[in-house]
Amino acid sequence: MKKLPIALFSVATIVTGWIAFAGWYGSKAYAVGRVPVVHLPFDSSSIDLQIRNNERAVKQDPKSALGLSLLSSAYLDRSRESDDTVTAVNAEIAARRSLEIRKLGNIGARNKLVQSLLQQHRFKDALKECQIAENIGVFSDDTTVLKAECLIELGQYDDAKKLFARTPRAFKDGSAKSVVARLLDIEGKPLEALAILRSITAEVEMNGGMPSNAVAWFHTRLAMQLAKLGHHPESKAEYLRALKLYPRDYKAMAGLAKIASQDGHWREVIEWGIQSDKIAQMADVRALVGDAYAMLGDPTNAEAQYAGVASLVGRPSGMNDGLHEVTTGAGLHGHRLDRQYAIFCADHDRDLAGAYAAAIRDFEARKDIYAYDTLAWVCYKKGDRDEAIKAIRIALGRGTRDPMLWFHAGEIFLNSGDRKHGINCLRKSLEIDPHFDGVAAGMAIRELNERKPAGTQS
Repeated sequence: MKKLPIALFSVATIVTGWIAFAGWYGSKAYAVGRVPVVHLPFDSSSIDLQIRNNERAVKQDPKSALGLSLLSSAYLDRSRESDDTVTAVNAEIAARRSLEIRKLGNIGARNKLVQSLLQQHRFKDALKECQIAENIGVFSDDTTVLKAECLIELGQYDDAKKLFARTPRAFKDGSAKSVVARLLDIEGKPLEALAILRSITAEVEMNGGMPSNAVAWFHTRLAMQLAKLGHHPESKAEYLRALKLYPRDYKAMAGLAKIASQDGHWREVIEWGIQSDKIAQMADVRALVGDAYAMLGDPTNAEAQYAGVASLVGRPSGMNDGLHEVTTGAGLHGHRLDRQYAIFCADHDRDLAGAYAAAIRDFEARKDIYAYDTLAWVCYKKGDRDEAIKAIRIALGRGTRDPMLWFHAGEIFLNSGDRKHGINCLRKSLEIDPHFDGVAAGMAIRELNERKPAGTQS
């Protein structure tokens, strides 16, 4: 009988050693290009199974703080996969119930509450919960990273930088570094942001224990940064890698639709846009598909897509009073899509009163550079050029190298009498990426050509 524990110990030692060696070998093999790391495939149906199992567990033990926290996590997984607001609210409810039962030490539920609020675009509420966690001493490095996300969303960039400097330990893993990269991009350092994203994407690719959907997220994030810098072929390759890992990555599909529009491949825009829309309905993607139909000379389908944009956001007011009411069913996203709706309307010169109301709501929710940009673009289209100039100057204030920001600025300055500044802004948008948008880039080129002094070469 005494030999059995020794035997079990020996087996355990051998197994543990083999697992450690396998992990080491896998990472080393990937590093030298011999054997690619195989990531665990992600099955979307497993989320629903987790939700059912956790709902059943909570029903059996409604006073289990851990059970409610796990249920919140499952709801969050479902919300993230399809950008579903309803399950994000369910995640919030479960996390709050968990915290009602146990506050002390319940860091997991606190973080899930913050994540659920971020998912709903309730950024001020999310930051408040981070501050509560700090005040009561129930927080972790993950809470610190979430706070940084909140600060960036709210346009409090200097506070985010101070947080990075004060708590460097919290920003050492891949997902945390991506938050740092995001701020670097906003601060006009896109190449530094790109270097970080390349590094962490390579790192997670070597981690055979990371599920495929998590690895895909990093490829998609890297692809977005590459696209901003005009590296279209490489960006497309990263999006396709993400989809190979995680076929339901709607953000990768939307990214491919955008790149196709930048390159003038309008049929491809429609294909990727429709695929994305089947998983998560986004206003900017529907608008992009509408533009593709319009460019192909199909106004009927274009208008159908444009109508779908309004149906996502809510029911437009019939009195032209700037109201945009949130409905049930079609408008489940509520005011989360105000920014997208405002930009869509300004781009297409429609429902400008509703666009202005949406831009103001978006601005009140978060005063980041893109809130100022959205407000500037809508004010310009409404004819309020003084307000447009004030807002776009603030949007450009961080030095962000986003070609669409500079295009908006160019149009606003140029058509407000500041010819020199307007031309410089349009040139900068094209310097960043001469194909930054399938429609706007062409407009910028035409504007510059029309204003060239006589006798100059194209």
